Amino acid sequence: MADVRYRLSLAPALEAFRPELEFACGFLDAAYHVQRARDAERVLHYGAGAPTDVIAVPAVLFPGCVHVDSSGIRPLVDALATAVRPGGGLRPPSNGRTLGYDALGLIFMLLTRLEERDHPARDRYGRFPLSAALFPADGGRLHPWADRAAHDLAAALTGRSEPPLRMRYAVKLTHDVDMLKGYHRVWEPMRWAAGDVLKRGRPGAALSRIRAAYFGGEPWHSSRRLMDWAEQRGIRSHFYFMGPSSDPRDSPYAATMRQTLARLAGEIRGRGHAIGFHAGFETATDPEEWRRQRDGLERVIGGEVREGRQHVLRYDAAATPRIWSEAGMVLDCTPAYPEAVGFRTGTCRPHQTYDLIARRALPLVQLSTAAMEFSLFGGKYADLPLERAVADTLWAADMCRRYGGTFAVLFHTGQHEARRWAWLKRVLDEAAA
Repeated sequence: MADVRYRLSLAPALEAFRPELEFACGFLDAAYHVQRARDAERVLHYGAGAPTDVIAVPAVLFPGCVHVDSSGIRPLVDALATAVRPGGGLRPPSNGRTLGYDALGLIFMLLTRLEERDHPARDRYGRFPLSAALFPADGGRLHPWADRAAHDLAAALTGRSEPPLRMRYAVKLTHDVDMLKGYHRVWEPMRWAAGDVLKRGRPGAALSRIRAAYFGGEPWHSSRRLMDWAEQRGIRSHFYFMGPSSDPRDSPYAATMRQTLARLAGEIRGRGHAIGFHAGFETATDPEEWRRQRDGLERVIGGEVREGRQHVLRYDAAATPRIWSEAGMVLDCTPAYPEAVGFRTGTCRPHQTYDLIARRALPLVQLSTAAMEFSLFGGKYADLPLERAVADTLWAADMCRRYGGTFAVLFHTGQHEARRWAWLKRVLDEAAA
């Protein structure tokens, strides 16, 4: 299919924001059969003074909601909060029939997580919480608003209410390996079992704990089961392993269980599945520690890793993409909120990242992880009935189908609860069909 060619026109006062607006257009061009060209007759104009016979986009995010200085581009928090309210100019209208909102600014804000930069709100893990997000979840579901904006722009450029997609739906099954065997450190299950007996008076629980930790067949049992399920559905499993770390919030298995890790990695690769990096707790803003752990993992497994996810979903909008990109990584699946299913970056599509400090696009690609088993069950964030958990997750898969996105699921290795496995099976049966 031939692309519809267009050129981006900016109000003269907004030329300073061309890098940000070209980045938003790059997302649009990757999603639909449209393409910027300097000599194109069709014009997409941003800002005031739009000529006649052009597609005009009002300027809301730029310049009124941002500040630029030597450290890059930053949000003006109060102005941004006002702009995303209904009628504020940065939120899509409910009727879906007008481009009378800043669709380009919305794409940039969501994909880059601009709103998170320097924001004071943080949870107990130091993460930006969903409760502070400008686009909250709706009934536990976080909508792909950047995809909606790209759709509206593509519809205006092509003259078609349903513009043809360039991207195609896919499923990405990922597994963070937070614990290689049934324990982080060999003595821990015995200590916890002693607490079951002496403090809680539950000897049966102590025996169950010891059985699961030392005789549960990990890491082989769950890893092989996950690979079997993926192969039966014609997809791959992507296992993200930690590197050597002494931080108590990370698992030390890359240093203490090297042979087991190397054997498992060899089996995974031998079966045609993928291996990635699960960067440790303190690495999201520390490039030296990030590289030390990644390089240590590569030495243990005897190969490169170029995709992965940050441990505990810790993420810094200005620092983390730079670290991953400068280290030569290809794909980061960190963006997600444990409080809801859906799309933290406002899109279900893999998308290029942006350096908020240097104000330039980065080669690293990110993908929002749409659903995670620990956020649905167990009570830490929610403990949903199975039917509700399946319904919410398949809603996210449907959004990916609608917009040609990639449905990314996280299911940790070492799981024992039958309900979690039942959830994964039902989701894969539908989403990977």
